[in-house]
Amino acid sequence: MPCVLFLGVAIATSVRTPALSNNDEAYHVQYALYIRDHHALPLIGVQNGDESHQPPLYYLSLAVWMKVIGMQPFTPSLPVEATNAANLDGFDHAYTTAAERQMAVDVHLLRLPSIGYGLVTVLAVFGSAWMLTRRLSVSSAAASAVGLWPKFDVVSAAVTNESLNFALCALALLALLLWLRGGGRHRLWAAVVGVFLGLAAITELTSLPVAGLLLLLLAAVSLRRRLPGDLLAAVVSFAALSGWWFVRNVALYGDPLASAATRTYLTKFVAGLVRPVPSLGPSVLSFSFHQLVNSIWFDGGANQLTLPWLLDVGVSLLALVCLARGAWVVWRHWGGRDLSSLRLSALALAAVGSIISWVLIIRETTQAEGRYLLVAITAWSLLLVAGTDSVRGIPTAARHALVWLWPVLFAGLDAYVFAQYLIPHGGF
Repeated sequence: MPCVLFLGVAIATSVRTPALSNNDEAYHVQYALYIRDHHALPLIGVQNGDESHQPPLYYLSLAVWMKVIGMQPFTPSLPVEATNAANLDGFDHAYTTAAERQMAVDVHLLRLPSIGYGLVTVLAVFGSAWMLTRRLSVSSAAASAVGLWPKFDVVSAAVTNESLNFALCALALLALLLWLRGGGRHRLWAAVVGVFLGLAAITELTSLPVAGLLLLLLAAVSLRRRLPGDLLAAVVSFAALSGWWFVRNVALYGDPLASAATRTYLTKFVAGLVRPVPSLGPSVLSFSFHQLVNSIWFDGGANQLTLPWLLDVGVSLLALVCLARGAWVVWRHWGGRDLSSLRLSALALAAVGSIISWVLIIRETTQAEGRYLLVAITAWSLLLVAGTDSVRGIPTAARHALVWLWPVLFAGLDAYVFAQYLIPHGGF
């Protein structure tokens, strides 16, 4: 059921969202087209678009997808449109010429891999919840919450490397939970953790804090269990898959993350995107938390379609309560004390890693989008659902139904988004 729910909403979101109207979608397409046409990675620079600093794995997969379906070269550019009262900052695009219509079809085809990666994320969340609880209701509710999360569906219905990043980090967390549980295959699962985290590192840099914290947990447990081979397997597999990218950056730009080169070209590319002086001062935090609350549950188009502010605040306050209670439920009810603490540590570290990514981004730029936290969507969804689990003092039927609070809430938000934006203003 979670997969069906996700596919229904994600496909409908893609179909009703005009081509190239998602955040920086044209530049993500441009990156993949460059690889397909030149059989090489683009250098960081204004001429290669404002995603040219991104690691290449997602774009490599998209270039392969283009080859598989025989897509012809095209230029990803929005059509010129008339200004009118119904126009939502570029969300209403009219594709009138044959070339524009073909471009729209191509962009929608390029969104299909993202939908596939989103499906992998939903399945990985179900697997993690099942690993922790062995309860179909909790597992289905957690996976359904992800599949119906409006912001997650926006990302999964767009051409963006975040879709693959979310999937790989969700798979890495599932593999880590399997490794913590053991079962006689310690080293294999340790290597798998390194593989997924290594692939995530060459997909999007927001994965690095999550990868670092999860590998630290794996290292601490390996040493405590006297399993140095497991730690070596994880580190070697991570380095083997991602190390070349950091070496390349050092050779080309002088540092493994190409930070200086990225900052220089983004300053030239988009006015006001990069902070002249990195800061986490009160004004920065105030602006960033406001933008976070306004985007974590939903924002669409080029980030200009949002939910009502009071609705965002109400959902956020409910989430804080559920997250706090969810951590307690995981600690007390999901397994024996020692194993439970390790599982909670894995979930907590993934969540903390996503927060670190978000803080690093807001320190350097004016982008405080909530989607950056979804790199740990497994942890967030599990904790949200756990916060509605095992509630005392209410009838049994209500207690069983309450675990579906977040999927039902997200389904309601999806209905609002479709009624307010996608049906009246969107279109293929």
